[in-house]
Amino acid sequence: MLCNIIVAPAISAQSNAENYPVSSEDSSVLDVFFVDYPCESATCEGVRAETLVEYYGADWCEPCESLELMIDSINTERLALIHHHPSINDQNYLNHSSAKFANQYRLIFIPSIVINSYGLLTGAGQGAELNQSIAGSTANFSGIDNLSISNNVLYWNTSSIYNLSIWKLEPIQHEFDDRLLNNTASGMITVDNQQRELDMSDWVSNSTSRLIFILQSDETQSLKSLSSSSTGDKELTLSDEPLSDLLLHDGSYDAAIVTFVILLFCLMPALISFRRLQKQVDDESE
Repeated sequence: MLCNIIVAPAISAQSNAENYPVSSEDSSVLDVFFVDYPCESATCEGVRAETLVEYYGADWCEPCESLELMIDSINTERLALIHHHPSINDQNYLNHSSAKFANQYRLIFIPSIVINSYGLLTGAGQGAELNQSIAGSTANFSGIDNLSISNNVLYWNTSSIYNLSIWKLEPIQHEFDDRLLNNTASGMITVDNQQRELDMSDWVSNSTSRLIFILQSDETQSLKSLSSSSTGDKELTLSDEPLSDLLLHDGSYDAAIVTFVILLFCLMPALISFRRLQKQVDDESE
């Protein structure tokens, strides 16, 4: 049994590593466009993203700092990156981000990273594998025929039946540290599938930000771990009710639990020998 405890993580890690590359064919996301707004010309043409990365963190989360610094170094030229704050205990909390975290993805841990609405990296340790996971993930986005913004009016077309979600990203000051949180979701609006034009003047006024357009179904999405390290047999997403934000953590206690179990099994022979010796002494005294 002790051998199984030690060997199982290695087997799990090998199994996960063999899963590359990962296709997002089962993803609920059909298409992703982005526009850096305001653009230089009168009309902003949307650019189709190659990868969608959704990072879920919190200002009170200590393990998040190193992960966020790494994420800020990623080239977002063809990558749509959204920095979500789903925790109600966070100064930069956004209810739309919380809804995705708890309802659509049914996540448990902060920090967590969702790639193409299909792959998952949970905890700061797995988050360090982001570049590897992006390289091993494929997304053949399609569904939006054309998308542009002219004079603050959005024009778009699709042959799908799904609504369009528009996320506004802005650099936001960290609550505790003297640094900016880039690509932070500060707002979201939904455009009905039948609505081909939308005046966004009030929403984007005096705003220098990136807008990300996601064509996605509203169904709950099952996520697949992209990590090459073991996560054990525990579920990475919730199957019932979401946990309270107060219980969110990065899963760092897992190592402590495994260590405790190993030590318990190592001590078992000593405890049995002590019990037998104690019984022998009792018998001799009688």
